Amino acid sequence: MNTQSNKQSCIHKIREIKLEVLYIDKDYDVLKEIGSGDYGKVILAVHRDTGSEVALKAVPKATTPIKDFLMEFHYSYFLSPQKNILDTYDVAFETQEHYYFAQEVAPFGDLWQAVERTNGVGLNERDVKIVVEQISSALEFMHDKELVHRDVRAENVLIYSPNLTKVKLTDFGLTRKVGTLVKKRVKSLPSCPPEVWEAVLLEGYNIQVGSDVWQLAMMIYVCLTTHFPWEKADITDPKFTEFVQWSKRKTTRTPKEFRGFSPRFLRLVRRLMDLKPTKRYPVTEINKYLRDRWLIQRSPRASSVHRSSSQSELNGGRVSRSHSCGQILQHRGDQRSNS
Repeated sequence: MNTQSNKQSCIHKIREIKLEVLYIDKDYDVLKEIGSGDYGKVILAVHRDTGSEVALKAVPKATTPIKDFLMEFHYSYFLSPQKNILDTYDVAFETQEHYYFAQEVAPFGDLWQAVERTNGVGLNERDVKIVVEQISSALEFMHDKELVHRDVRAENVLIYSPNLTKVKLTDFGLTRKVGTLVKKRVKSLPSCPPEVWEAVLLEGYNIQVGSDVWQLAMMIYVCLTTHFPWEKADITDPKFTEFVQWSKRKTTRTPKEFRGFSPRFLRLVRRLMDLKPTKRYPVTEINKYLRDRWLIQRSPRASSVHRSSSQSELNGGRVSRSHSCGQILQHRGDQRSNS
């Protein structure tokens, strides 16, 4: 059985790995830190024995149980045969303070950085559709394997071509199997679906693929507008309450935050952002709407993404969670399959 088949058949069996203890400066030439966040950092480094340039994702031992680290590393590696998922090498190790794993380097940063560069205008509709088609493919691959990403947002989409024709989904620190009982996190994001906001803090709720579907729709909105339609998907937020009334068809008036969109896009929103997660359409529903116009009118300043690489943009400049061993294995990018 080849490496690719092994990746696919072992997806639900988390490997128990005894991590090699390394002194990172002994095995790698650390070039710079290229990202940091609440859960760790990403550094750009060159493996001395092979000359391979990699992004080393590091998470602090003080705040990360080894079980959580191994789960993220496992899903990151076994999902990477899909062409729109970041390639992770079978390389993990630990130092005195961090767990590490190695991933490929993204030369053009992340999607949120591209949105920010539009200065409030938003990305060109065509560019957004190009991205969404790829990310929906990555999510379909995960959902077919009964896995839910749970953190779909522009920061977790890395760019590999200036015109966005090649992007990849990253950050699988929250990825879990469908039906898994998890506790609500202390901090929820505006992109989180209503069932997460409704969950009682520190009490459990079961994970569903509908969570990713909602978040993908929110990502589309953010890419086109550069902001969220509300602060939280909860009835205490008046903007969300207005959306709820429209969603339940208690009013025919389009919510203020959605009035710049076409009827076809609003139809897509109803399908992807149903208030009940079990009624949301699969992510592939988006493909039926890619040839439709989404925006009623667009500023002539709408940004189309065409730019050159910069090392300051590598792997997005952000990180949520992460890991690696002293030897970099051969890159398997050419062996990927959409299966």
